[in-house]
Amino acid sequence: MERMWKIRAEIEVEPGDLDLDPGYTKGFMNVVTWASSDQSAKEKLAAYLSTFNWKFLGMEESGPIGPGCVASDSEINELVVKARGNPNAIILGTLHSYLDK
Repeated sequence: MERMWKIRAEIEVEPGDLDLDPGYTKGFMNVVTWASSDQSAKEKLAAYLSTFNWKFLGMEESGPIGPGCVASDSEINELVVKARGNPNAIILGTLHSYLDK
């Protein structure tokens, strides 16, 4: 059974995407999507990111979101509201980039 999952993913974007400074192509982003497991969430997110020519590098943390759950992070709450009721949703949060040396 699919349910909403919260993921903190490390990704790599194409140089010049998202108006990032040169060299800042990797970062972390919160994501909310529907999945049945960690593995299915990872596969779904990786496939979606590839449509932008972005790369999924890994998950720092992930897990199902319980019904009526309220996160301490307002961005996560916003992502949950956007994904609720849409089992096809893959909602991306803000990319927090770092300099790739």
